[in-house]
Amino acid sequence: MLIVSKIKISYWVMVSDYQGVKAMLESAEEILGYAVEEFDKAVRVKDVLLYRNAADKAFLALIIAVNAFIVAKLNVIPKNHSERRKLLRELGREDLRALYSDLMRTLHEEAFYEGVYEPEEVNYAIGKIKELINEFKAQLSL
Repeated sequence: MLIVSKIKISYWVMVSDYQGVKAMLESAEEILGYAVEEFDKAVRVKDVLLYRNAADKAFLALIIAVNAFIVAKLNVIPKNHSERRKLLRELGREDLRALYSDLMRTLHEEAFYEGVYEPEEVNYAIGKIKELINEFKAQLSL
């Protein structure tokens, strides 16, 4: 079980029902909210460690949102990034697969692991994640 702040997300329990998918998207929104707060503060005070953590929180929000979308469509929770991209391709969402890969590179690999400090790119990624969450909620009628 993964614990982020007050949010508990279990990837071992199927949540394919309406309430489960809705809860996943709400968790993604909440985590993204924490990421935005940290990101804004990190840029304001020029704290690179906080910036890196904010980027990774945004990436976690992306993972949860994409997983919710996949669960709603296929009733399966991806085990890793590779499986997530494969399932998006199977769903005919090559656009989403490419965006996921791009955002993973920006947020997780470059900002978090490599420490690349490009606030404009992270801010763009956060905006895209917000758009995706809203898109998923609309498509899934949540």
